[in-house]
Amino acid sequence: MYNEELELLIDAALADGELTEKEKQILFKKAQTLGIDLDEFEMVLDARLHKVRQANNAAPANSAPKSNKFGDVRKCPSCGAILQSFQTRCPDCGHEFSSVDAVMSAQRLFDSLQAAELRKTEQLAKQNEEKQRRLNELSERQNKEGSLVKLFGGSSRNERLDEEREDLIRELDKTYSNLEKKLNQEKANIIKNFPVPNAKEDLLELLAMATSNAYDNDGVVGYEEEVWIQKTDQIYQKIVACSDNDPQLLEKATNMIVPLMRRLPRQYRNFTKIPQSIKSKVDAELAAERERKKNLFLDIVKKYGIWGGPCLLVGIIFLFIENDVVLFIGLILIIAAIVAFILGRKEWRNTNF
Repeated sequence: MYNEELELLIDAALADGELTEKEKQILFKKAQTLGIDLDEFEMVLDARLHKVRQANNAAPANSAPKSNKFGDVRKCPSCGAILQSFQTRCPDCGHEFSSVDAVMSAQRLFDSLQAAELRKTEQLAKQNEEKQRRLNELSERQNKEGSLVKLFGGSSRNERLDEEREDLIRELDKTYSNLEKKLNQEKANIIKNFPVPNAKEDLLELLAMATSNAYDNDGVVGYEEEVWIQKTDQIYQKIVACSDNDPQLLEKATNMIVPLMRRLPRQYRNFTKIPQSIKSKVDAELAAERERKKNLFLDIVKKYGIWGGPCLLVGIIFLFIENDVVLFIGLILIIAAIVAFILGRKEWRNTNF
């Protein structure tokens, strides 16, 4: 039916009654080079696979996976070219791949996290109710003790009651803390295990969500933020793998993670690996940002330290002079230095880092 070379490849691939994805890729590429219609070729290939299985008395099985833009063997819906894994644009005709579900991954993740947060709120509220109930029961039981016990119990009774109540509070607080930790872990697992999509729009939307949740500029990276940083790395590396024929996609994604790198504490800034082709540009931007931050810090020190520092030094010296007026002036100068420190720190915290 086909030329001898292709027929030999087909016979070799179907000899064992199975057709792996690698074998199918090879056959499709060969058929494409011969100008054979790929949809027709796939139909013929399925029919031959079925015949081989019947001849080998194989158990009924599903035919080889269909070839479409969402299957394992992917074809461009525009020109029919065979595509490699993770490609977001056809290398032959430039067609960009998307689907009717594009930009839905971020929404699904958001909905899952909202549901987990709602469960967390409800369960912690129930635990608080349980805590209050058990404390009330303890109070009622203690108050039911006979009047003679109360009269002659004295301080030892009061100590016993206080210790009993404190033990219960510690137990309930530990239960609350363990529950909260479990529920936080549930949210973290949702983020960790959420599948990274292939569609370009989905990737960028999910990356935007991850970078915005990875750090809140408070100087401390919490457990959930660490999970978001790891997710950001996972999404970005997927984009790197998908962007061989789409440099604009890589540039957009890199422009989204660089601001996060600027804001993160130093030990977290190298959370992902940037391709060498654009690393020099990113390094230059980060170096310029560090220089800007350094200059701004020096400006703030000059602005407030020029009078805050001398005020503090003179104020401390005046504290050792045994004169009420000088002592009072020293206290005023120290207060002025503290005000300068507070104003400088506030201005620094208000910067965009």
